[in-house]
Amino acid sequence: MSQGTASKSDKLIYETVNKRYELEWKRTNDLDSKASNVTGFAGLLATLTAGITRFLPNMHYDWLFLLPLTLFILSALFGLLASWITSFTAIQPDALIDRYKDKTEIDVLIAVTATTSKHTLYNFSLNQRKVLRIYASYLLLVLAVVLFFVVTIINWAM
Repeated sequence: MSQGTASKSDKLIYETVNKRYELEWKRTNDLDSKASNVTGFAGLLATLTAGITRFLPNMHYDWLFLLPLTLFILSALFGLLASWITSFTAIQPDALIDRYKDKTEIDVLIAVTATTSKHTLYNFSLNQRKVLRIYASYLLLVLAVVLFFVVTIINWAM
């Protein structure tokens, strides 16, 4: 093997890092889809909760429906925060071409692997924030649904 040629292990490392980067990109899309779904569902339930006091007769404590309504709205807001557009980092092809056009294969492979690894870790941290916001959104959604049924039972029992 010559001095500037990448070995099989170098290429394996690159492929592994690149696959991990692609998985993080896919994870971003999956998280955005979940955030969108919970936002839409929480918004729909908030709308139904807001209108339910007008259609149910003999409600003694209809003001209690403000509690689950507030939680539904908070759930939708956390879902929107989770789906907020963030800048996903990636290798800039033009800069890579300019900087490494006269370098050896191993130099390019090392640089690309290191840069991709750095970008993957940064994108992972962005996705972790999405995960926490989606988790909060789901938790608020479940609490709102439970509270909605509790308030409904209290109103019917009175």
